[in-house]
Formats: sequence, structure tokens, C-alpha cells
Amino acid sequence: MLFSSHAFGWLLFSLTVAFADAGALCAPSVHLRPVSTMPWTWKVFRRAEAKDSPRANMHVAVVGAGVAGLACARALRRSARVEVFEAAEAVGGRVKTDRVPLPGRLSGGASEGSFLLDHGFQILIEAYPEVKRLDLKKRLKLRGFAPGAYLAFGGGELRIVADPSRSPRYLWRTVASGIASFWDILALGMLRLRQVFLEGPYAALEREGKASSGQSTEAFLRSLGLSRSLVDRFLRPFFEAIYVTPLKAQSAACFQFVLRMLAEGNSSLPEGGMQALPEHLAEGLELHLGAPVEQLHAGGDSDLERPALRLRGEGGVRGFDAVVLATDGPAARRLLPELPELPKTASCTWYFAVPGASMPVTEPLIVLNSTDQVEEDGLRLVNVGFPSLVQRSYAPVGWHLAAVTLRNGQGEEGWVRRQLADLFGRDVGDWQLLKVYRIPFHQPGQFPSQLWPPRDPRPSLKGIYLCGDFLAEPTLDSALRSGRRAAEAVLSDAK
Repeated sequence: MLFSSHAFGWLLFSLTVAFADAGALCAPSVHLRPVSTMPWTWKVFRRAEAKDSPRANMHVAVVGAGVAGLACARALRRSARVEVFEAAEAVGGRVKTDRVPLPGRLSGGASEGSFLLDHGFQILIEAYPEVKRLDLKKRLKLRGFAPGAYLAFGGGELRIVADPSRSPRYLWRTVASGIASFWDILALGMLRLRQVFLEGPYAALEREGKASSGQSTEAFLRSLGLSRSLVDRFLRPFFEAIYVTPLKAQSAACFQFVLRMLAEGNSSLPEGGMQALPEHLAEGLELHLGAPVEQLHAGGDSDLERPALRLRGEGGVRGFDAVVLATDGPAARRLLPELPELPKTASCTWYFAVPGASMPVTEPLIVLNSTDQVEEDGLRLVNVGFPSLVQRSYAPVGWHLAAVTLRNGQGEEGWVRRQLADLFGRDVGDWQLLKVYRIPFHQPGQFPSQLWPPRDPRPSLKGIYLCGDFLAEPTLDSALRSGRRAAEAVLSDAK
């Protein structure tokens, strides 16, 4: 019983809330401008390099102020002068937040009268190794979802599953849910024990890298012999909510990595919205916002000795010792057509303002659509998150915020409202639509792509480097790691 209880607790805690590195469509209302004190900062950081070091006077350009590009610039700034060029008017890339007032109210009012809308429903998984390096808990005032989830079976039937060791008040409701069999608990418990005592955090990804081909998440779960109830009612809606794609198109290695991270740490939101993360990373950097790069040149290309870039509207080029291309995959391929075209996923998130008296749930748990799937690849509402139940700053007093994520299409408002009414067994006519985020590039695709080892940041072009989550598994950890690895490659080549 002791082993079973521990394994069951792990199972329920590890599957808490969905992580979506959502794409960006609209510029948020909070803008960053180049920091005026940067010349002083450069002098301070350059002191760390010997005067005769090749890096002492390095000048590096980073194209793209998403999470990967900002992580790269931060890693470089102690050894070089770094300029970051971003086409948008704010940092963040796909990790952005808009401040939106209630319908009918004028924008620009008091912040407490606004909603915080992340570009797609997103969370910050604190156990990611690269996130741990940043020590964000106090800086971003993180608050986490409860370790569990609501399973919505339609008609207002909601069952809670949660980790009873961390949330004892959910114990009896979890037991009564009837989702997991004894074999389910045993199989996943054994997987967890192997991860904790025998493997490092990237072990599953490393195994895939050594294999001749990858395995889908659906095939992996089938190999564990898990019950259909657990897979179809819990695991499928949970991970399809994360990646907005069927299990058959998800990598088993990525599934195991994210499963482990969810089990080991909180799934949180910053007080200021998810854009608080890239804004923190951007502190102290020399930023050029609203500066789209139109063309890249490798060293030795077009009679140029050094790598260079051309900004839109500029006649000449700007030369650097190194240029790091830190955009998302599709944008990177537009600047470097020789890069391979990779699969991608799309998503759509509908945000509603919900009157406090009309909330269908009260616990800080994500709501998974656990109804039967008539057609696996059809348009489907996959989950509903209420960020304001975790961070009250996401909605004004008297209101809550609902984030409704769809898979395989965009839907229309009437259809979305009918789905919500069927799911919660109540009318949602008083929910006010705030905004819809149709995100054509949600994340890089996973399966059957090889996710590990991470692709080399050097694309065989003199002085040009790459970073972004398209170089490995599509996670925030991957984006941060790729930025750091690109910086290490730049500095290593400069020795």
C-alpha cells in the first residue's frame, strides 16, 4: 500500500497543467526600449576578459528577442558587446502578454481594470533545468496551479484528480474518480522510480538520440499496458492540451521528459503574465525594437569579410564578429532558405471574461475535456484554464479569466459557447469574449522528427549561429538551452 500510494500520488501530481509555448499575433501594451546605461555595462563586463583575448572586443548581433535570443544575449554579454534586433515592438517572441480591458471600457485605464492575456494558454514549469538556473520564484512572484486537474465528462460532471500527499483535501474526490487501475499505478510508479533513481533529466531524449528511430507517445503508452480509461480520460486530453496535436504525432521521449518535469516542480504563472519572463531576461541588454532584419550575410559572402545583416529600409549592411539567428523556425528559414523545412503545429485560444458568480469551478486546476472523442483528428476543445484562480492579477476584481484552447481548427464563437455549455452543464451567455488568438505557428512538430541530440548551432555558414526550440524538443527548456549553447559556440570559436 505504501508503494501504491506513493506511485498514485506521483501520477496525479505529475499530470498537472498544460504548457504551451504559444505564438504571437498582436503586440502587447508593455514595450521595452534600449537601456541608456549600456555603455557603462559593456565596460563592466569587458573587464572579465584579458586585453589580448580575441573575445575582449567581440561585437555580436542576436536576431530575435524571444526567449532563446535573450538567453543567448545574456550568456554573451559578459564577454562581448551584444546588440539584439527584434522586428516586433516588444520582447518575448511567442511568450507575450496583452493587457485588455473589459468590453465597452476604454483602453489605457487603471491596470486593475484589465485582464492579462498570454498569447495562448501558457505556464512556466519550474523544474526545467534551464529555468532553475534563473532563480525566478521571487523575481516574477510565481504562483502555481494545484497539483491535479478537473476531468470534464460533459453535462456538468467534473471529477478531480490530484496528488493527495500535497493536497490532502482532494483525497476522497481523487479516490472516487475511478480513473486509474492498480496496474496503471504500478506501471507509472515503476517508470517514475527509474527516472528518480537511475536517470538524469534528459535520459529519455538521450535514449531516442541513440535509437535508429523515435516512438510516438501513443505507442509508448500502449507498451506500458495502461488502461483505456486512464489514457483516454486523462493522459490523452492532458498531453493533447499541451501540444495541441494527437498523441500519435507526439514524441514518447518528449512525453517522458515533460512528465518528469511536471512531477518534480510547480507549474506556475508570473504575477505580470508570461511576458514577465522575457522582460526579465531582457534587463540590461542593448535592444533594437521594431527593427526587422531583412537579409543575413555569412562571413566571406558578397565580398564581406565578416558576417553582416541588413535591416529593412536600410541601404547598407552592419558587420559583426558573429550573428546569432534566434527567430522561430519559419522565420529562420526565410532568412536562411538552406535550412530544412520542419513540421509545425497550430492552435487557437479563446479568452472570455467570466463574472465571479458564473464560475463553473473554484479550485486552481486546469479543466480537461475528457468526453469521448468521436473523431480523433477533428476540431476539438481540449482544455479550459482559469489563470485568475492562480494569479488574481490576471482579472479585475469581481471577474475571472477563462482561456479556452482548441485543436485542429479555429472554430466560431457559437460553436465554442455550445461546447462550453455542454462541458459545464450550464449557460455561458454572460461570459464576455475578450480576444481570440489564432496562432499559425504554435510549436515545432515532434514526431517522427529526431529531437535529440540537439542540432548543432553552427549551420556551416561562417560567423552565423542558430538557436531556438526547433533545434531540439519543443519546450521552454529547449529554447533557453539552445540560447546558452549558441553563446558557448560563439565564444568557443573566438578563442
